[in-house]
Amino acid sequence: MLKSLHCKKISQEINKELEVRILLVMKNKICNSEKAIIYCTLMLGKIGYDASWLSSIPWKAIHYALLFLMIEIVTFAYGVMVFILLYQTYIPTVKLERELDLVFDTKCSVRTGCPNVCSFPTANFSVSESGISLLTPKYPYMLMLNLWLPDSIHNRNAGMSIITLELYGREHVLIQRFRKPFSMPYRSNEVRMINNILFAPLYIIGRMKEELLLSIEMSSSFQFDATQPVLEGRIIMESKRYLWSALELKVQTTLSGFQNVLYYYPQVSFIICISVVSFLMNMIYISSILLYILWRFLKKCRNPELSKVKDDRNLKTTHYAVRLTLKIIHFQIKST
Repeated sequence: MLKSLHCKKISQEINKELEVRILLVMKNKICNSEKAIIYCTLMLGKIGYDASWLSSIPWKAIHYALLFLMIEIVTFAYGVMVFILLYQTYIPTVKLERELDLVFDTKCSVRTGCPNVCSFPTANFSVSESGISLLTPKYPYMLMLNLWLPDSIHNRNAGMSIITLELYGREHVLIQRFRKPFSMPYRSNEVRMINNILFAPLYIIGRMKEELLLSIEMSSSFQFDATQPVLEGRIIMESKRYLWSALELKVQTTLSGFQNVLYYYPQVSFIICISVVSFLMNMIYISSILLYILWRFLKKCRNPELSKVKDDRNLKTTHYAVRLTLKIIHFQIKST
């Protein structure tokens, strides 16, 4: 009975967390004095400024690990946002293609070269979405027209003609007009015959057509200002004699430097961006921690008396924990 009261009195005096650890020793019935001394040595080696600090070691480690993981996740998310923002703002519209249909009037007052073609063939197109231009201002764009013409006697005898490209802005204001001449590419009868013989199987099964591709470069470096964006356009073939099968408009710009890598190698650019952002953010974190440690050190140097009082208090706490621990170990050994 006296031993139980004595043990209870000692347990109430020590720190709560330290009491739990010592009671674990008692529950395990460690009666060997050497084991008790080893446990005491290990415990005292981990005691810091306060006796309760021992129990918080694993929780602090988990806390710091979770904090580090959360910081790295936030840093990764920030890097992804930076990459998306950089890609959206730094990369212009590089390529734009439009397949066009040329239309014309069929009510003729005067007979023309082609039956029912009573006006110049015209095609309208749009380069905007919801009133916003798809092209980027102040970037040089190459405007190319691809015209497919059947290799017929009618087209070979049509001669020269003019094709016009008009670009419009808001309220159908004309921004730029381009006009270029074109004609059916010349090929001699011998070349045409050899070509037909070589590709006759493909012509028969329908893999190739007897037509020629005519590429017309309307402009090599067209630029426009942000105050007058290009929203729509029109193409006019100023001839009623030509027969055609298809028409395509290509708008393309050239990139240089980092833009080229960012557009053509997005995976590599993403990895580089994430690495750079993570490195910079981690440098900021480390610098902040070092500045905080330096501030604590300078504060401690400016108040030496306060530091001495804290050291004395910590020393007394440690001695108190050692004394109580040795008493319980001695009591445990005697009771066994």
